[in-house]
Amino acid sequence: MTARLARWSLLILIVFLLAVWLPPLKDSLLGYRAGQTRLFYSPVAETFVYQEQLGEGHQFSYRDREGNSYPREAFERLLPFIYYKNMELWGELPLTLGGQEFDKAAIRAERLVLQLKPLELPGHAPRIPLFPLLESDPGRAGLSFPEDVFNPGDALVFINSDANQVDTALSETFSKALAQQDFQFPVREVFGRVSILKPFDAGFFLLDSSGQLFHLQRLNAQPQVKAVRLPEDMQVRFIKVTENRHSEVLGLLLDQAGRLYLMQQDYRLTALELPGYRADDMAIKLIFNPLYRTSVYADEQQIHAQVMDRDYRPLDSYTHRAFAAQTPFLDYVWQALTPFEMQLRDANSRYLSLQWHWHGWHGLLGISLALWLGVVWLARRQRRGQPWDWPSLALLAVSGLYGALALLLLPPDDRPSAD
Repeated sequence: MTARLARWSLLILIVFLLAVWLPPLKDSLLGYRAGQTRLFYSPVAETFVYQEQLGEGHQFSYRDREGNSYPREAFERLLPFIYYKNMELWGELPLTLGGQEFDKAAIRAERLVLQLKPLELPGHAPRIPLFPLLESDPGRAGLSFPEDVFNPGDALVFINSDANQVDTALSETFSKALAQQDFQFPVREVFGRVSILKPFDAGFFLLDSSGQLFHLQRLNAQPQVKAVRLPEDMQVRFIKVTENRHSEVLGLLLDQAGRLYLMQQDYRLTALELPGYRADDMAIKLIFNPLYRTSVYADEQQIHAQVMDRDYRPLDSYTHRAFAAQTPFLDYVWQALTPFEMQLRDANSRYLSLQWHWHGWHGLLGISLALWLGVVWLARRQRRGQPWDWPSLALLAVSGLYGALALLLLPPDDRPSAD
């Protein structure tokens, strides 16, 4: 009985390990790397256009929403604000669109791309709660990291990185400055851009225990705290700070309801209409140019785009099925042979998470094949005097190819029992 239990425990373990590791092994050996699709709004043709990489290599397709195909150079001429350097080389700057003339300087002044990816959101990736608060007015060209970092909690605890000691005086100064603005400890969230490769430093946004938002900066070695007024029904989930000298946009704000806003330098919020946008599994890109604002957001299946005027009023939208969403023939065969697989990773998270994925009803083909092979095998065993093995058939019925491989690796003991 003990040996039988041990064997079946090993069989189940083998099925589990095969379901985890066979799919990535198949992808690494025989996988098909799907190409990317880049979707834009053309201010020249006044329609959506896209560039699509057709599988591996350098085979590209350039089309518009209506299905018209373009050579590469003609496609780039449809997007003069993106390929403005080529336009300059071709002698086509300045250009006139919508009754306005744009030279290189005018284009560069209003070019901006903001992005928000699921991996940036809280809970999608590990985060060490130590933040360097830069001097926002260093008095010289370029920013530099301070000698200390702060740890948010029941107070702002500043730690000297060189000595690895708490700076009590600095901690009290900044914590007191927050408390004087009615900040309620403990700190719930901290949002900011940790980098010195930016034109200026906007500090950090802190969310207190009551959900109120505050803006914290270090100016001339002293704390500067401002309370940020938000709509009464708004609960902040995430803020991406995007310091850019050529824009009044300070960053992107995502609320708990999944709505995305542009935050201006004066904290004014502009709601973006993004039908179907899901922050947890869709990366979004906001493209600014002198005439339009375009939002492009996508999951593994579809790419959505919406063009807006300079006041963020929607003008047109388009949804395109990505080339990468097409399932290769090899994957269809694999899904037919195996009814499910186990995934340890989510593309939108840096955490390990065991996920079960059912391959659909066509996985019954693989189960049927495994059962047929199992019946043939058991019939041969029965002719040799072995009993009919119903548990093995049950294993094949739920695991298909995985169960067949497990039984092949760990077959039953066919030795005749001693009288």
